[in-house]
Amino acid sequence: MKKLILFFVLASLALTACLLPQKPAAPVVTVSILPLKYLVGRIAGERFDIQVLTPPGANHETYEPTPKQVKMLDDSKILFMNGYLMFEDNLTRKFARSSGVELVDLSAGVDLIAGETEIHGDHVHMHGVDPHFWLSPKEVRVMAANILNALSKTDPDGREYFENNYHRLINDIDSLDIDIKNTLMQTRLRSFIIYHPALSYFARDYNLDQISIETEGKEPSARHIKTVTDQARALGITTVFIQQQFSTTTAEAVAKEIGGRVVSIDPVPEYWLQSMYDMAKQLNEAMR
Repeated sequence: MKKLILFFVLASLALTACLLPQKPAAPVVTVSILPLKYLVGRIAGERFDIQVLTPPGANHETYEPTPKQVKMLDDSKILFMNGYLMFEDNLTRKFARSSGVELVDLSAGVDLIAGETEIHGDHVHMHGVDPHFWLSPKEVRVMAANILNALSKTDPDGREYFENNYHRLINDIDSLDIDIKNTLMQTRLRSFIIYHPALSYFARDYNLDQISIETEGKEPSARHIKTVTDQARALGITTVFIQQQFSTTTAEAVAKEIGGRVVSIDPVPEYWLQSMYDMAKQLNEAMR
């Protein structure tokens, strides 16, 4: 008897839940890499759900979205892109330009670092652009403004909400910038060694010299490795930074040559703000 009563109670509760008005699902936007999820999420808040194309640990420069991921863009209002990652270019050619998805290139207005520039009349072609500008607080301010404009255009009713979130994010970026400057102010060295040159914009922001082991996206030659180890010995560098997405073999060999250590960093963090604080502390430790 008790079981029968319990059954009717549970059935009644389930029916009541079905009859209650359900909160409508938030519209979806897609981002190409994890750091953009953090930045878009800080501004979008609860008004949008955010999906990410590249999973944690994937190499953002060589990743190829699956057919399932490409198809999921059908439900997206916006695709937020870095603008200079190879898989983004392939993706837009294959799919997004013929769909109803709005493409937002977050590199617009960023002071890009390029290997070569060509001027053609009223426009400039940039070749070999370094895509890692999300690791620069200065350039992230520009990206945040681009995100704000895109979200406000897609959801005009949320403009005030987005603007309030945007200003809170900018305040956090300003505090981060001040903290990094203070952290790195007293470092003995102004140079650091890294396998893949992901910190070019960061180094430019804070007047540091990035010494890269990798050359033009390829494994370094023995001659280049000798040049790097000679520089390390001359400057007294004993730390080699390696990104989680790359093999550690060459970095470990360089560290062994200079009697140093390998330290891992993540250039595509999900929790961007805290990761930037952590990275500045790691650099400070290496250059002290």
